[in-house]
Amino acid sequence: MKRVVLIFLFVIAVLGFSKVTIEFWTLSLSPTFDEYIKSMIKDFESQNPDIEVKWLDIPYGAAVQKLTAAITAKQAPDVMNLNTSWAIDFAAQDALLPLDKYLTKEDKNLYWEKLWNSTVIDGKSYAFPWYASIPILMYNRDLFKKAGLDPNKPPKTWDDVYQYSLVLKTKLGVYGFVPNIIAIDELLLEGIPIVTPDGKKAAFNTAEALAKLEWFQKCYRMNIMSRSLGGYGEGRELFQGGKLAMYPAGLTMLKHIKVNSPDIYKVTDVAPYPIGKGGIIKVSLMNLVIPVTTKYPKEAIKFALFATSPKWQIEFSKYATVLPSTKQGLESSKEFLERAEKGDLDAKAMLMASKSMDKGVDLNSVAIHRIPADKYAEVRKILQDYWIEAIKGKYTAKEALDLAEKEVNSILAK
Repeated sequence: MKRVVLIFLFVIAVLGFSKVTIEFWTLSLSPTFDEYIKSMIKDFESQNPDIEVKWLDIPYGAAVQKLTAAITAKQAPDVMNLNTSWAIDFAAQDALLPLDKYLTKEDKNLYWEKLWNSTVIDGKSYAFPWYASIPILMYNRDLFKKAGLDPNKPPKTWDDVYQYSLVLKTKLGVYGFVPNIIAIDELLLEGIPIVTPDGKKAAFNTAEALAKLEWFQKCYRMNIMSRSLGGYGEGRELFQGGKLAMYPAGLTMLKHIKVNSPDIYKVTDVAPYPIGKGGIIKVSLMNLVIPVTTKYPKEAIKFALFATSPKWQIEFSKYATVLPSTKQGLESSKEFLERAEKGDLDAKAMLMASKSMDKGVDLNSVAIHRIPADKYAEVRKILQDYWIEAIKGKYTAKEALDLAEKEVNSILAK
């Protein structure tokens, strides 16, 4: 009998039925999301009994160093969680597996095209979009009513935001909004290219860029936005104190307001993030990649597809204020729909944000900004410095753009 069992096990091994173990690394998700990750892995293993998944969570700040060392030692995980910038950097070093030959059109079509393309380099795909965060517009219904604005008709564009802010400042003396200004993002959101397609010359000094910078100057001059340009932190404090009418920020900020200022939360409503001329919204995206050192590419890709499937991305949204990168979003979730119908503002915000994901773009993608990686930080700083100085009145908008263009061209020519 023993001999029969041994022969049977030998035949199984020879035929390739032995279990494969793949390693999966995430970034700072444990212990908060242990239940979610373990449930997802358990479900995958039950459907794929020939694959075992070993999960390791590592600190976010140590990700690049640990993965670099692991790849060098040929001990990298089979599936790794990276943000878009890191994914692009590792792909540029030929450290990630190109995915295309392993995937069908149907596989790729699960995800929003703009998000999938965030990590496409020279026509090759290097990552599966995973969970994402997208901003919304929170606004104070009471302040709208007091200023004579219809709280059921929030602004849709930044020009609307300007007009509403003028009314709010005139009637109530409160700020309309506090911007979180990142000059390079402001340009991209208006559909303005930063550099030429070959990455060798500045391309941002356009009539559209001039108009956008003058828009900020006008807001600053009219004192309808915070003159300190304090960003998300100041915006949250002002909004929670009832001194700010509109707060464009990420979904997590809504939870801060709920906890820290319940009275303001009661009069808060949400709307889609105002759209610029580019017709896109900034997204912060996490991805799953396959290091080139993997011995089990098919199994790794099978798991990455499973982890980023609509079912498990929607499930993740029940644990965290993140949104699916798949075309099947939260609007297909009975739980979120029922919560929103019952007046749950958090659910309403997440559903609304999920419906905006078709416009979502990760602006950190080289496919979007086209700036050479080794020059990105310098270009970003030059634009930021001149943009802010112009808003505060040191330069006219044209002077700032001309000076920035000259310096950026000098950097790109090196």
